[in-house]
Amino acid sequence: MQIKASVLEEQKSQMRFQLLDLIEPRAKEVRIKMVGSGVCHTDIAHAKNEFNMKLNTPIVLGHEGAGIVESIGPGVTKVAEGDHVIISNPYCGVCDECMRGEPWYCEPGTDGSLHLSGLDYYGTTPFSRRGKPVHTLFQQSSFAEMIVVHENTVTKIDDDIDLKYAGPLSCGLRTGAGYVYNLLKPRPADWVCVTGVGPVGLGAMWMARAMGAKTIVLDINQSRLDMAKETGADVIINSDGMSEGEMYAAIRAAADGKGTHFLVETTGVESVIKASMRQMRGGGQCAECAVVGSISFDSYTNDCNDAHTITFGRMGNVANEIIIPVMLDLYRRGMFPFDKLITFYPFEHLQQAMDDSETGRVIKPVVLFD
Repeated sequence: MQIKASVLEEQKSQMRFQLLDLIEPRAKEVRIKMVGSGVCHTDIAHAKNEFNMKLNTPIVLGHEGAGIVESIGPGVTKVAEGDHVIISNPYCGVCDECMRGEPWYCEPGTDGSLHLSGLDYYGTTPFSRRGKPVHTLFQQSSFAEMIVVHENTVTKIDDDIDLKYAGPLSCGLRTGAGYVYNLLKPRPADWVCVTGVGPVGLGAMWMARAMGAKTIVLDINQSRLDMAKETGADVIINSDGMSEGEMYAAIRAAADGKGTHFLVETTGVESVIKASMRQMRGGGQCAECAVVGSISFDSYTNDCNDAHTITFGRMGNVANEIIIPVMLDLYRRGMFPFDKLITFYPFEHLQQAMDDSETGRVIKPVVLFD
């Protein structure tokens, strides 16, 4: 079968639309006709090699896909033809971590071989071009009109959910929501600080609100802060031009003058990280979601020994099959309005969607295939 895909010939180059050959589903594999795919900063960063991680190329990027199961291979049990699915984080299903119910710690996932080797579950590539392999990202590659993936990566959703909105639930939104739901677990009236109003931060804020917590959201973009306020944030803080000390004081003052119980940090900015971590109450817990460089604190005794816990997690520290249905249930009840973040683009305008995401013109671009 031939399909159209956006192919990156090498990092730091422009993607180009090309016709590729796609394999038939093998054992435990699913072929999916794509409806929509979110564009994540990770796709942009890998395309530009901002993480300094060399990918096997040529490669098809994209990892926030949603679509309809067109056919299945032998032994597939999770889905059937015609099912609506979200494609999310891959996991092997057989390592120690997977077997004890923590697939986000999957051994070949944490060492990068599942996500970044460019190979699928069987160590091959689902795409080829004139007989030569075209690699895959995160064992998904949703920037293609049709894909073949292992059933571990798919989560069935109800048909009442519009698939064109659903793809972004597979990455940033589930990461923020998952850290709150499965790691921090705030109690009603606890304070949760969220730094950064992107999909990760908003997912965390909405989940905290749904669990009864009070929320403080910090960013430098006023329009994004206004959206956070309109969709449930108790307090918003525009930190544009603030020093580390000013951010520390503003967050702490907003949380009854005592600081927050929890923090979801999504910016990766040193001054924001230090201010927001320092402001937490004794015993405060932080989920660090961003890619972070070297950070130093002036004094362990004064800055970070109040029994603070910092967790560098993976994909929200939660299974796809758990957090995706929870987010959709909250969405139906008006408590997780992720559809408000989305701007649609035709698949053919993928590069424009990536450019608009990088400049901050839109929060969550989604490319549509029909």
